[in-house]
Amino acid sequence: MSADAAPLRPGPAHALLHFTVFIWGFTAILGRSISISAVPLVWYRLLFVLPVMAGLLLWNRTGFRAEARLVRAWLGIGVLVALHWLMFYGCIKYSGVAVAVLCLSSSTFFTALLEPLVFRRRVVATELVMGAAVVVGVALIVRLETHANALGLGLGLGSSLFSAAFGTLNGVYAKNEPPQRVTLYELTSAALVTTLFFAVWPADFVAPFALSLKDFGLLLVLAVVCTVLPWQWSLRILKTLSPYTLALAVSLEPVYSMGLAYLLFPDSEQLNWRFYAGAAVLVLLVLANSRLKRVAPPAIET
Repeated sequence: MSADAAPLRPGPAHALLHFTVFIWGFTAILGRSISISAVPLVWYRLLFVLPVMAGLLLWNRTGFRAEARLVRAWLGIGVLVALHWLMFYGCIKYSGVAVAVLCLSSSTFFTALLEPLVFRRRVVATELVMGAAVVVGVALIVRLETHANALGLGLGLGSSLFSAAFGTLNGVYAKNEPPQRVTLYELTSAALVTTLFFAVWPADFVAPFALSLKDFGLLLVLAVVCTVLPWQWSLRILKTLSPYTLALAVSLEPVYSMGLAYLLFPDSEQLNWRFYAGAAVLVLLVLANSRLKRVAPPAIET
């Protein structure tokens, strides 16, 4: 994907969106499979991503320079990204895949509240209703009370809030910029924030030579396949679709993550009627949103 690729039309944007969410569904599985704790996991993920992003910028001759106000905004968004990832993987380590992705789906509701503030528009009642319905849908998938302690629940909901925040802000500050450049600045900031966490929990640091071959390989997949590519796709999608539409589609991530978890960890991730009922609600909500949203194709300069 070239850095200056034209915005997608609504149909292809929705298709790319759902493929992106499907790829993101693997992140929770990889987070569970990697043996190191949340902070070094996020740190190594970023450490692997940044050279790839810098290489893509050089390959595409996009350039690293950007307006100072945009750089400041991207660095601030990177802080939110770091907090989202640290809490998301912390929740996985403490309470499991199901609770983490269940809580993440509530980002639809948070986005319905944040987007009007950021874009200075009125709150849309249907978005709030759909956001609340998503929470009901995922509650059918997993009974939260029996799978999460207070710490796991707090980490999961915090992860969801920060996800909604950086997704909404990217809808403003990444709209007309090359995705590779935006990604590099945001994730550089996220890497710096994550590094600071080692000052608080130095015992969590894992030296490169201490990584197992399995963890190294899984971290590489997490960084390249589940971060570099879908992150750029999501930024391009936001040139056409709203942050709320992106957040609503991300509500399908529990379906993908828990389905994969059931296949890979059948002894600990059991599917029952709540999974199928909740998945059906989520699919119907996403389809309804695609029909209701009138996304006008962006003007193409000639």
